[in-house]
Amino acid sequence: MISNTELFTYLVFTLLYAFMPGPAMLYSIAQAVSGGRKVGVMAAFGLHIGGYFHVLLAVLGLSSVLLANPSLYSAIQKLGALYLVWLGFQRIYLTKKLRMTSCDSTITSPKRTFVDSVIVDVLNPKAAMFYLAFLPQFVNETGSVAVWLQLLILGVVTNLMFSSADLLSVLMASHLQKKCQAKTHWVDFFSRWAGSVFILLGVMTLVKSS
Repeated sequence: MISNTELFTYLVFTLLYAFMPGPAMLYSIAQAVSGGRKVGVMAAFGLHIGGYFHVLLAVLGLSSVLLANPSLYSAIQKLGALYLVWLGFQRIYLTKKLRMTSCDSTITSPKRTFVDSVIVDVLNPKAAMFYLAFLPQFVNETGSVAVWLQLLILGVVTNLMFSSADLLSVLMASHLQKKCQAKTHWVDFFSRWAGSVFILLGVMTLVKSS
């Protein structure tokens, strides 16, 4: 495996990157603020499970296929962006329905949020590129541990650290949702805000991929 110095460097950089506000963290926070702690936790968990898809791609070397095929990369990126935009419009359109129904409504269902979050992460080719570019930097090719196993271990640890940051953000954001859930206009506001965040993330991705 890698040396202690390289391991320390890896942990520091991964922690800094994990706790740096980004699309995944913003997505999880939006889910928590609009749907509550359980919805936010399931969003973070969904992103976490989706992250293992990219870890396996990096281990198997399939991520390099995306890197070598710009058209495929762009198509997947745009598909993921459009899915985010769709989730955003769905959230905004169903805001009144959400307010009139119970917490078990379809739009805020933890199970539905989990599935949506897995899809959002799987359709994010940038995550695949990150793991492909980042993980090999800390692999010891001449070590006693197989390269694929080193990549797998580093990938799992990285994904866990990223998800820990998302989960912490969700728990902090859920306090705000609890304080405002009794006020109808705040419920409407946060639902629309969450939808707007999803749409903004999707549009930004579409613009960058054009």
